[in-house]
Amino acid sequence: MSYFKEFPKVVINKQEVLDITRKVSLSSALKFASIDYSNYTLQDGDTPEMIAHYYYDDVELAWLVLLSNDIVDPYTQWYKTQEQLEEYIKVQYETQSASTVSAVLEWTKKPTIASNIVRYQSKLTPEIQINYATYIANPTAEFEVVRIYDEEYNLNESRRTIKLVNKSYLGFIRNRFKEVINGG
Repeated sequence: MSYFKEFPKVVINKQEVLDITRKVSLSSALKFASIDYSNYTLQDGDTPEMIAHYYYDDVELAWLVLLSNDIVDPYTQWYKTQEQLEEYIKVQYETQSASTVSAVLEWTKKPTIASNIVRYQSKLTPEIQINYATYIANPTAEFEVVRIYDEEYNLNESRRTIKLVNKSYLGFIRNRFKEVINGG
């Protein structure tokens, strides 16, 4: 089943077109259903289509791989190889760094500047964060500086492990998706 195949049609300027403005999240589509997931660790170069082919034997289920992981934009939310990550950082932070593209990576890591700091966090409990004034007033080994490069790297690594819906639920998911996308 192709993702857009089940979308309803609307008439715009006297022409029938797919209503691609519909959005479905897996949690809304499977409300109250108990679904098994398997974790999968992405390898460099894996794409949603490759995973769908490998795991579901159907490349057209790439949408399910994305939906299962709340990925709306696979170009920015999918795991990147080291090379892709560095290219992304160069483009994303060129203006903020006021550097040439080739110098952006160095700027995002540079320990002697403050403009590349994202936050100050506890080494033991990263959820505990403090502001700059507290960090300077009470320098302690318990807190660390998180710079742009580390933030982007860690975010990317957190995307390496994805969830895959157990194959045995495919029929149920396809039917439920059709219902939800058509307003049911």
